[in-house]
Amino acid sequence: MGKTKRLKEGYHVGGSEKWSYAMFFFGQNIIFALVAQNVHAFFSDIGITAAVVALILLIARLWDAFSDPLIGVIIDKVKFKKGRFLPWIRISIPFITIGCLLVFILPTVVPPALKVLFAIITIILWDISFSLSDIPIYVLPSSMTENIKERSGILGLGRYIAVIGIMLGMTMIPILQGRLGWIGVAVVFAILCLITMLPLCFKAKERYIVRSEKPITIKQMFGFLIRNKYLLLFYGAMFFSLVTNFAQTLNMFFARHNLGNQDMAGILGLITMIPLIIVGAFIPVLLRRVDKYHIYFFALIAMTVMSVVRFLVGYDNLAIFMILTGVQGLISGVNGMLVFMFTPDCLEYGTYHTGVRSEGVAVSIQTFFNKLTASISGPIAMLVIGAFGFVAGEGAVQPDSAVTGIWMSMTLFTSIGTLIAVILLLFYKLREKDIQVMAQYNNGEMSKDEAESLLAKRYGPAASLTEMSITQNP
Repeated sequence: MGKTKRLKEGYHVGGSEKWSYAMFFFGQNIIFALVAQNVHAFFSDIGITAAVVALILLIARLWDAFSDPLIGVIIDKVKFKKGRFLPWIRISIPFITIGCLLVFILPTVVPPALKVLFAIITIILWDISFSLSDIPIYVLPSSMTENIKERSGILGLGRYIAVIGIMLGMTMIPILQGRLGWIGVAVVFAILCLITMLPLCFKAKERYIVRSEKPITIKQMFGFLIRNKYLLLFYGAMFFSLVTNFAQTLNMFFARHNLGNQDMAGILGLITMIPLIIVGAFIPVLLRRVDKYHIYFFALIAMTVMSVVRFLVGYDNLAIFMILTGVQGLISGVNGMLVFMFTPDCLEYGTYHTGVRSEGVAVSIQTFFNKLTASISGPIAMLVIGAFGFVAGEGAVQPDSAVTGIWMSMTLFTSIGTLIAVILLLFYKLREKDIQVMAQYNNGEMSKDEAESLLAKRYGPAASLTEMSITQNP
């Protein structure tokens, strides 16, 4: 028998379990890259105009975004016999893969009205199945370990692999789509999704399950949300930083019409991915030494500057354009790795401040803002290029005005949202050393007086905690 590697004192999660968590994100995000970021191109290819595509995405994703808090409430209130979050993840996996296939079987020969109705229904069904995994996966580490640094390490690895998954998807999709068609790509990605997501169902363990002894009311849950100013502040900043990030929506259009070769979308994805993979491997190490807030904040500033620089330089010189694209992608990727690591911190603050622990509601706000961003960003991008004269249909020739509109949308317009996000984050005061104290108080390892002596000046008095049961599974 081989020797089992001994974990550091205070750490609980072994390598295979940690990697099964990370690989779940790979499968989840490669599917996300296909559906969320390319469905507009699929709809356009089957003859739906840019304005109608914008309407479809707006209806489907706004409905989905506003349903996420309801799903979060359900996750908080439903009690499975074993585990809080893993059962939801297991339920979601088959629905994500099947839902992906349904989206891309839409035929071109059906009447336009039926085509639009089918598109809206299938997008909504897929988004709901995605939410059933997306909400619990981000708070699962809080059940895997109570160690804040270990949680950050698990989330950091997960986000690193997630970024690789989404960028690999962005690289593969244009190349495979030109050879296999949309349904062929969907089948390949659905298989990859299953292979990489399933191991978590067998490897992960919920060691530290915290439940309220008395049922939490809907009023308490939304009180937790409304009074959690840092959760709302951070995801408000995230919303503005992403809502004008039209590059994800327009990447294939840019390759087709600005660069003249659809395969260039895959090449640009590869250029973005390689430096991120190299540098991103050091992010978990960096997080042990630097508060993630500072990395995220200064990366946003760099993104704002780079967006303007890329617009001014242009893309006539392909070598310089690719170098700047790689730098921009690296910065954006680092932020993409960090952005969803703030939710557990806001959860601990919310529990400390309100006395209520509501993981489902906390993470549903994360997914709400993320999907609200996607629901608005994609339609806005399509409306903008439509206003510049974009012509729908596979193989359509675009006027110069549409080509210019695509380029402006991918660069200059992006800097507006990131600048607003930078301003908002000046007011975000949560830091990891304080979160560790809050977690100790929330888990009953520290008295209220001890917690307030360390935190009251900065965050106010601690709330009396709702009585909770804590199940520990070594």
